[in-house]
Amino acid sequence: MGNLLKKFLNNFEDINEYYNFLVDRTKKMEYVGITNEWLIDNFYLLVEHKTAIFNSKKDILKNKKTIDKMYFCLKDIVSKHGYNISFKLLVKELKKYEKETKKNFLYKDLDVIKDTLIFIYTERLNMLCFEEYNKLIDRENINQIIKNKENSDIKLIDFIREDFDIRKKQHYIFELNTSLRNLGSNSNKLFKELNELLESKQVSLKELINDEYQKKMDNDILISNIFGDLKEFIDFSTEDLYENISKAEKLLLNDKVYDKMTSSSKELYRNKLLSLAKKNKVDEIVYLEKLYANASKEKNHIGFQLFKNKEKRVNVILYILTIFAVTSIVSFLLSKYFIDWRILGFIILFIPVSQLFTQI
Repeated sequence: MGNLLKKFLNNFEDINEYYNFLVDRTKKMEYVGITNEWLIDNFYLLVEHKTAIFNSKKDILKNKKTIDKMYFCLKDIVSKHGYNISFKLLVKELKKYEKETKKNFLYKDLDVIKDTLIFIYTERLNMLCFEEYNKLIDRENINQIIKNKENSDIKLIDFIREDFDIRKKQHYIFELNTSLRNLGSNSNKLFKELNELLESKQVSLKELINDEYQKKMDNDILISNIFGDLKEFIDFSTEDLYENISKAEKLLLNDKVYDKMTSSSKELYRNKLLSLAKKNKVDEIVYLEKLYANASKEKNHIGFQLFKNKEKRVNVILYILTIFAVTSIVSFLLSKYFIDWRILGFIILFIPVSQLFTQI
């Protein structure tokens, strides 16, 4: 899929440039349309996401393969719903995807969902901005032709050259039709010529106008959806995704102790689980199921299975041996000042001296 992070940054720069273009137009008191006004008013949301993406750049590059894998799945979901997805709807679609593919999402998959969604939404927003930019340029070009000529001297060929592709430039025809109304007595003649030209190309002006109005409404709705979701993504909780989708997390939540833990404690458990699963070359679900089987046999909390470490056992043994050695030496040295029978003194002193050292 290439470098999605680089693509995102390029998309952001394109949108930022278009945003500045629109601001310049509005300062000149030009009307830019509802879709573009949405961008002007809500561009700050994209800036916030860009800052967050930049701050997590290292993690994104580290998870590049996972992001590439999740990209198509998430793009299908948001495209199907017109870039208007609530958290509840996203969870529903991801569960549906798991059922259809018979594959469970792992922690690493869920970790990249927010960033991947930002990449997808920014890509679509840039495409929309490009479309809106071309519309504004169409209007500007038409107005410039009218401005440079007297109304009575304007001819249809001034707007539409012989190599003009009407089907690819339908919005231009839409803008031209709107502008011709302002040409006074010459407008009727131009309207007639325009209709004749369209008919010769088997294009209905009425249908073309209706299509453009529909596209305009669709774009107004689309940009509203995009920024509505971008706003919601700011408070997006990956932990909520874990609890609703991750099979491993649901297994952990079956444990009453884990269920009552703080977020930081749960993260500690997850990281330990991932570390052990990686070490054993299996995914977290397989490894966790094995740990639960062991915990059930030994009748203990899952934490004892996760943090059961041979190194800790060695450290405990070394600690006990050290305490024993130091206690023996000190007790033996002090025994000659305690009573005449040194061995008896050693035995009597051993326990209180050992207690003293364990408390230090």
